[in-house]
Amino acid sequence: MPPRYTKSLSLILTIFLILFLAVVLPQAIKIQLFPNSLRLVPGQNLRLSLKQPFSIYLTADRPDGINGLNGKKKIEKGQSGYCSEVMVCPEREGTGFLEIRFLGVPIRRVNLLVMKMPEIVPGGHAIGVLVAKEGVIISGHLPVRDDSGKEYYPAQEGGIKVGDLLIAINGQTIHRLSDVEALIQSESQKGFPLTLTIIREGKPLELKIIPVKKVNPDRGLVTYLLGLYIEDPAAGVGTLTYYNPKSGRYGALGHKIVGFGNREVQLANGRIVSARITGINHSNRGEPGEKIGVFSGNADIIGDISANTQIGIFGGLLNNLNNYWYPLPIPVSTISEVRPGPAEILTVLSGDEIGRFSIEIQKVYYQSNLRDKGMVIKVTDPELLLKTGGIIQGMSGSPIIQNGKLVGAITHVFVNDPTRGYGVFAEWMLQMEDNLIEMGRKFAS
Repeated sequence: MPPRYTKSLSLILTIFLILFLAVVLPQAIKIQLFPNSLRLVPGQNLRLSLKQPFSIYLTADRPDGINGLNGKKKIEKGQSGYCSEVMVCPEREGTGFLEIRFLGVPIRRVNLLVMKMPEIVPGGHAIGVLVAKEGVIISGHLPVRDDSGKEYYPAQEGGIKVGDLLIAINGQTIHRLSDVEALIQSESQKGFPLTLTIIREGKPLELKIIPVKKVNPDRGLVTYLLGLYIEDPAAGVGTLTYYNPKSGRYGALGHKIVGFGNREVQLANGRIVSARITGINHSNRGEPGEKIGVFSGNADIIGDISANTQIGIFGGLLNNLNNYWYPLPIPVSTISEVRPGPAEILTVLSGDEIGRFSIEIQKVYYQSNLRDKGMVIKVTDPELLLKTGGIIQGMSGSPIIQNGKLVGAITHVFVNDPTRGYGVFAEWMLQMEDNLIEMGRKFAS
């Protein structure tokens, strides 16, 4: 091929590539971000637009409130055709779909579900999370040596596993961490193996453990060892997100509770309790702050924990929930309604008084499946920034409200910029609640 034709072909390919990158690629990325399903509420306005060679195809028998434009030509209900722009404003509940095409070939279908969203009571209340009403969590094993220097793992060799809930030794109930050491020493002196009662996957087990005897030659003291790391069953302070008066259930935290080594925590006997915030550790870059809270345990129980999921904990409340700022229930926002812009959060900074603080939703990721990082938020409230430095531990679950609707909850803080963090969509939390209720019904039947 002569050089001039080679240069012409290269130029044509270059121009084609530039056009592809400038026109086709941005549209392809936009389409890829479209969810497979969109939930809408009656009266909600939604606008979708694409440029050639992409288009949206509308069928003639689609639901009311879905109209298209192809240039100046309007495609109303009863007409089918290709559109460069579609306006969706459903008037009643129902289903439909949009078909995205490339050069006339179908490549993506977006299902539309129009329905009224539940109304809930927003939270913001400070809560303490008890993995169990009593007992301690087994968080690890360590080697112990007898007087001859021989190494043992007595608890591990006896069948104790990380994540087990230790509730009694020789039939004596464990109420706090300090009980464990006292019971090991006093009961081991009787010269018999210890009977440890544990809860594993919601079921009680009794295991016989032979403690290792260790004598301190200098002081003549005898110590008995099991080789265990243990944790307090109180998982800390968080924030209640919402209460659903229709189901009598709540959602909180917006993320999963994990224990030592990021292991999953068993919450078969878990409870949530009312907490009072007694102090704040200020956030700084690289050092997230935290709420310091107190709760008295069983006396303050307000609900149980039925599930520990990637988007929060869920369960039932013993009594109805009240909120000073929102005495009446408010709607839950669909994901498609959430927009970058001003919003607010509800959270406690002192005592049990819920505060109302301004934030900005900076980014929204229109997800198509349940995930915990659906939006990026930034704290803009001067008072909140002064007192906390931004988002702090214990603020997880704080409800995010925009345009009078619950849109989500705070889940994570950006360590290098504590004024910013992630939020989970409220629609996903309500979906998770529905899934858990349905699973419970199937299990019961």
